[in-house]
Amino acid sequence: MTKRTLSSLLLAAFACFLLGGCSAGDGDNPPPESAYKSLVKLVSTGGADGDSFGYSVAFDGDYAVVGAPAADSVGSDRGRAYVFQKSQGGADGWGQVAVLSASDEGDLDYFGISVDISGDNVVVGAGGENGSGTDQGAAYVFSRDQGGAGNWGQVKKLTASDRADQDRFGYAVAIDADIIVVGADGENGPGTDQGAAYVFTKDEGGLDNWGEAAKLVSGEPDDVNQFGYHVAVEGGYALVGSPREDGSGADRGAAYVYHRDMGGVGAWGLVKKLVPSSPSDDSWFGNSVAIDGGLAVIGEAWSDEGGTNRGAAHIFSRDHGGADNWGQMKKLTASDTANGSFFGYSVSVTATTVAVGAGWANAGGTERGQAYVYTQNEGGTDNWGEVQRLRASDAANEDWFGFSIAAQGLYVLVGAIGEDGSGSGRGAAYFFKKS
Repeated sequence: MTKRTLSSLLLAAFACFLLGGCSAGDGDNPPPESAYKSLVKLVSTGGADGDSFGYSVAFDGDYAVVGAPAADSVGSDRGRAYVFQKSQGGADGWGQVAVLSASDEGDLDYFGISVDISGDNVVVGAGGENGSGTDQGAAYVFSRDQGGAGNWGQVKKLTASDRADQDRFGYAVAIDADIIVVGADGENGPGTDQGAAYVFTKDEGGLDNWGEAAKLVSGEPDDVNQFGYHVAVEGGYALVGSPREDGSGADRGAAYVYHRDMGGVGAWGLVKKLVPSSPSDDSWFGNSVAIDGGLAVIGEAWSDEGGTNRGAAHIFSRDHGGADNWGQMKKLTASDTANGSFFGYSVSVTATTVAVGAGWANAGGTERGQAYVYTQNEGGTDNWGEVQRLRASDAANEDWFGFSIAAQGLYVLVGAIGEDGSGSGRGAAYFFKKS
């Protein structure tokens, strides 16, 4: 199987990747029993074949948002994002309460290719939005009660100050309180697809305005680094993946930690460049990133790990090895590792829990997908041990469960973009709850 070309936004091209014949022969070993139980399956109201619902997932408090970037609406691949509320339909009902779309939607925008939520604000990326050219990209901010009680109304369209064709701004988004980070992995810089990430803050340029505050670029810029392919933000720290950065080899990857006000008020200074303790060629460290508190998790889904594309994920701690050192604490691999699983394609972290998706793990069939939960102090002090493997309650072949993942508190939310539903490739997302 050939890798997905990171420079391509087209979901059609991505479908070719999915159907490329990768194999993850993990047999039919059931996941171990633990505290996380299947809670509810989310699907879109009015969903259609090929929507890819579950391509992106996020939740915060009582609200969850799920992207479906290939939803057609009245055109082609315009995209949608769906908001679910915990109490809708009963306690832990997680019923749908809103459908989000761009005010200026167009064909092939892929609105929903990335989503995030913080409090009353949702940000949705549309990496294919043309702007005044082609695939310049945009991101949209929605707020609860905007336009009426319970309504999720659009409050801002975000674009880069130096937007250009094929930037794919919005391919990745993240929000925490009054900070939004948007990745543009196709931004050329002085070369080709070097990538960039843009920081927006609330009240920048006016009360309640979301204005651009900084543009972040790699400390070692080079063509096709695709810096900004995945982004995360929390507590004044921003984390940006650069998965095709070569390092001392080829496509080894890196991730960069930035801190607000470092280097001056309003500045975003580089704190640390993160690389794995044992980097290898073609592993694409930084294809997924997550941050919470003093922990950062970086996916390395193409890492071979004694086989082919088995995948890995790495945990870094802010003060490990010294204040603000962001040292590596642990390298995670699946207990049932197998070729072509792409463990680490998605990652999430919350407090003392890390969740990792392996969307191509066979999981008792063919590319059904699987997710893994790790907790701190499992198997020893400060050890991060695997406590559970999660699977869909109605798992089927080529569901790609684990394509996206989010964890917070007692919950884990997992996207499965290939789940057919009542048609083909409609997609779904699954909530699990720790009992």
